[in-house]
Amino acid sequence: MLPADGTKTISFQRPIANGNLIIVYERHDSMKAIKVCDGSELQNRFGVFKHSDLIGKPFGSKVFSKGGFVYLLAPTPELWTLVLSHRTQILYIADISFVVSFLEIVPGCVVLESGTGSGSLSTSLARAVAPIGHVYTFDFHEQRAASAREDFEKTGLSNLVTVGVRDIQGEGFPDEFSGA
Repeated sequence: MLPADGTKTISFQRPIANGNLIIVYERHDSMKAIKVCDGSELQNRFGVFKHSDLIGKPFGSKVFSKGGFVYLLAPTPELWTLVLSHRTQILYIADISFVVSFLEIVPGCVVLESGTGSGSLSTSLARAVAPIGHVYTFDFHEQRAASAREDFEKTGLSNLVTVGVRDIQGEGFPDEFSGA
């Protein structure tokens, strides 16, 4: 999602590569996240799009088939919020923007989040704290935490987000974060 190098620098200034997660934009109400895999195909109402034809294209490209076209978009937090699997109720961009601004979350901040849920807020927090900050997010539900952890791996955010299983309401944040 937010491609990062070893220094946690986020950049979309590179061509789409095999294994990248991208957002395929069909229409304003129809988008999906796909992992580009050489040899695979995307089939939709506009035709068949071979993944091998997507590799090497820049993000933002318009790709045609016999029945129409799609746009290949970078998986920004704003778009990820629209395509992610809703395991819980999520915050949307207007609310997320308010939270980030009100709390003055900037690069380098360390953020503790209670209630990972679907990871919508966590994803935007990761972008806000990058490249040198970190988000520690906790969910009491093991399967939700595991799914979120998988999403952060898939989207390239695992170096910016750590997911823990803990009932923050009952136990509070871990002692290691006292005074953080």
